[in-house]
This record gives sequence, structure tokens and C-alpha cells, in this order.
Amino acid sequence: MASFADRTLHKILQIKIQILWIIVAILSVYFIYKVVLNAARPSHGFACYYTASKLLMEGENVADFYDDDWFSTKVDEYVPGVYEIYLVNMPTTAIILLPIADFDYQTARKIWIIFNLIILAIIVGLIIKRLKFKRIWLPIVLILFLSFQPLYANVSYEQVYIFIFCLLVLAWFAYSSNNETLLGSIMGFVFVLKTAGPFLWILFVIQKKWESLILTFATAIILFVTTLPLVGLDSWSAYGNKLLNYTSSPTLSLTAYQTIHSFFHHFFVFDEKWNPEPLTNLPLVGISLTMIFTLIILNVTIIGAYKFKQLELAFGTFIIAGIILNPASIDYHFMLMLIPIIIVLNWLIKNPSLVLWGIFIISFMLIAISIPYTSPKITTGLWSVFAYPKLYGALGIWFLSLRISYLSKIIYSRKI
Repeated sequence: MASFADRTLHKILQIKIQILWIIVAILSVYFIYKVVLNAARPSHGFACYYTASKLLMEGENVADFYDDDWFSTKVDEYVPGVYEIYLVNMPTTAIILLPIADFDYQTARKIWIIFNLIILAIIVGLIIKRLKFKRIWLPIVLILFLSFQPLYANVSYEQVYIFIFCLLVLAWFAYSSNNETLLGSIMGFVFVLKTAGPFLWILFVIQKKWESLILTFATAIILFVTTLPLVGLDSWSAYGNKLLNYTSSPTLSLTAYQTIHSFFHHFFVFDEKWNPEPLTNLPLVGISLTMIFTLIILNVTIIGAYKFKQLELAFGTFIIAGIILNPASIDYHFMLMLIPIIIVLNWLIKNPSLVLWGIFIISFMLIAISIPYTSPKITTGLWSVFAYPKLYGALGIWFLSLRISYLSKIIYSRKI
């Protein structure tokens, strides 16, 4: 018969779980409310993809998509009142909404919303089943998803990163189970759609996953050749020119971009329109620090993956590097951070550490909470140090992943 203390502890745990499920219910209602609310509003991100697919279906020259004035005019025709440009999306990005481009804007958007909700629910279910989150951890994981600001940013703009996240989760599962055929096929497809996950190719080399690497390139090449009659060769030339110009764009110093590039350029590179009040105007320092820290993060990530050989944690660190080293990463890109976050969470559940839990919670909150980091009150001079919460949070999870990889190797060696 259970002791009084055991029965009391069990009751307390049950109450905690019930409270957590109440929070899940409240957040679920709020999430559905936000989805319905945003479904009735014009969406900039979706307007871009929809217009691109619509124009592609109508036989327009994809190279013209990179003419901002021309493309924004076309967007306004399909979605009146919305200004949007194609920016540096790949020509093949235009095929994402091609299956629903024949519908009117509102119908196509509803289909896209429903599709995203279904695949997200399936993927979350697969994560829970695969990692065996039970009892108190099940509602905690659901709260983690439902409180994640980048998820709401994707809902608000109807961006494609919920879809990309789901594909990368499948890639993660294929990577963990050593299914190189599935892994390579997914990674090639993801790269062609949104150039997501290119740093993972380095991981394939480190871990000698040659079949995955070959299939990644093969899938990308097949999709490139298959879509060439649709997008045209000149579109790739226009894309290359646009990309080269964009990497030096002063807009990338805005705090909306939570990246290493933005951080140092915002502090040290003056621009009359986009960054009129940096800490000091020393462009060479800003550019140099960007390059130095980019190399440090990338090299430490590579060394960690090679030295510690922790498959899932290495997968997560390369995803993080891909986000924070991409100059154009904005809040909805951080949807992909859920993969390394879940990987680290799963390790901490099995290997609790008060210090590591503290770092994890703080890092997660910096990414998940809606902080007004683009407010003029904190985007000038030294105050800008407070304007990069998502970058700090991502670096925290990156550090945790590397630290845990090291600890995992020690634990494994002791068992042997």
C-alpha cells in the first residue's frame, strides 16, 4: 500500500498535469482564434507565393519576378492593397502553390491554411510518438509549440516555414534512423523550394553519409531540370544578380533580422535610411566581426559534430547555424528552431541538470516570447544590445547542444 507521502505526491502531480492541460486548452483556443482572424486579412507572405504561382501558371517570364516594381504591381492585381516583392526567392519557389494557383486568392489561402494545420498536427503527433513524451511532458511539449511566437508569425504571414519545418522533421527522423534515401530526397526537395538546410550538407560529409549527399544533389538537379521549361534559364541569372545585390543591402542591418550579420552591421555600419544611429560608424569593423563570428560558429559546429558524434544533436546545431548565419533570417524562419529545441528538451528530460535546464528555459523564452525588438526605443546606439533576443536564444540552444554533445560522449565512455 502506498504511503501517505507517495499518495500526496501523486495527487500534487495530477493537479499539475490538469493545470497544464487547461493551459493547453486555452492556448489551443487562442491559436485557432489567431488562425481564423488572420485568414480574413490580406497576407504579405502568402500574397507573394500565390502571385508567383499564378503568374507561372499564366506563362509569365519568371525573370521578371525580380523586377520589384513589376512584381508588386502584379501582387496588387491579385491581392488589392498588399505591397509585396519576390525578393531573393529562388525561381523554383514559385512552384510551391502551383497546385492551388487556379483558385481565387481567398479559396487558395483557406486551402493552404488547412493544409498547414493538418501536416503540423501530424508532425507534432509523430514527434510525440517517436520521442515518447508521456505524462507531464506531453502537455509541456504542446505548450511549447502553442506558445512559440515564430509559429504565430508564420500564421500571420501565411509563410511556408511550417511546411519546411515539417519536411525537416521528416529529414531528422530519416537521419536518426539512417534512412539515407529518404534523407537525401527530402533535403534536395527542401533546398530547391527555399534553399533551407544547406549547412546540413556539411554534416553529411562529416558523418560520411555519401548516399544522402549524392541523393540531395541528384534530387535538386532533377527538380532543376524538370522545372526549367517552366521557369526558364534566364530566371536563374536574374536570381543570381538579385542575390548578390541583396547580400550587401543596408536593410539587413535592421533588427527584424535576428542574425549575426544584422547584429554587427547594426552596431557598426551607418546608413542614412536604414541604420541612421549605429553605435559608431566603422563599416570595416562590422564586416570583419561578421566574418569572424560566422567562421567561429561554423567551425565550432563542424568540430562538435566531428568530435562528439552525437547524431541528433549535431543535426540540431547545423539547423541553428543555418538560421543565424543566414543574413535574411526573420522571426518566421525561427520556426525551424523547434527541431533543435525538441532534441535538447528530450535529452534534458533523461539527463536533468538544474544549470542546463535554466539555460534552456531562458533561451527558449527569448525565442518564443513576442518581444518588441524592432521598437525605435531599443534600436539605436548601445540600447540595440537588447534588440536581438531571438539571436541570443538561438545561440543559447546552440551552446546547449554542443555542451550536451560533450556530456553525452563522457556518459557513453563511462558506460563502456
